[in-house]
Amino acid sequence: MRKKFPVKALVLAGILAGSAVILPCQAAHAAGFIDLDFENVPGIIGMGVGTLPDYTGSDEYTFGAAPFFRYTFYKQERYVQLIANELTVNVLDDKMFRFGPLLNYRFGRDDSVEDQMVSKMEEIDGTIEAGAFMDIVWANASEKRQRFIVGAKVYQDVGDVSDGFRANLNARYWYPVAKPVDLNISAGIVYQDDKYADCYFGVNPGNVGTSGLSFFTADGGVNEYYALVGANIYLNKNWLVSMGIRGSSLVGDPADSPIVEQRGDATQWMGGIGIGYIMW
Repeated sequence: MRKKFPVKALVLAGILAGSAVILPCQAAHAAGFIDLDFENVPGIIGMGVGTLPDYTGSDEYTFGAAPFFRYTFYKQERYVQLIANELTVNVLDDKMFRFGPLLNYRFGRDDSVEDQMVSKMEEIDGTIEAGAFMDIVWANASEKRQRFIVGAKVYQDVGDVSDGFRANLNARYWYPVAKPVDLNISAGIVYQDDKYADCYFGVNPGNVGTSGLSFFTADGGVNEYYALVGANIYLNKNWLVSMGIRGSSLVGDPADSPIVEQRGDATQWMGGIGIGYIMW
């Protein structure tokens, strides 16, 4: 029988959450290939590893690692979820609708990036983003592991780095291709405002440093399209493997930025695998 208050699991989750602070900056993108949307799994805790761009728009790839955790409250639909550096809390006890606050730590860009010119730009500090998310879930009444989800997330920088706003619209489809395997196919678009775009993709006298890159002002708008194919594999009652591959294309001014067009690539890939312990 499931315990109502798994103290040990919550303590372990806190330790893993704290470890995200000391992991590489690439942990910021771990949510790109791990999805914790399970059916009939009360809680899970684990760690994921993967490969991903050195910075958004880079053509150099590196490895990163990040914790993940999800706990669904006893006999409720409400849950607390952590994927890498993003924390979400669903406050609705409803099978179809999910809504709640989110907090995200947005890693910056420093002189450790591989590109010799981009590394000479002024560093961008990490920052805190606050916002909200919402999902609408349509589940198959006879097979709840088969479900279609439409979701949205909004983020506002509250750490005084870009002071910008960004948003994500997405659709996810889950289908059980075998008794122990759930397949996930997802797609989405990413929007950012002028402040956000110019902070991370602009080149100006304030951030050019000694890079020698040409000046560029990045305006906001829809800046990315992406698709993902992933799977959750249930090894047994207590252990699960989650994996995924995500491809995206930067568009608009971010794609035209010198740090992308001249020094990187608008086509971005990431992929990885995680193993989780299911808490009953």
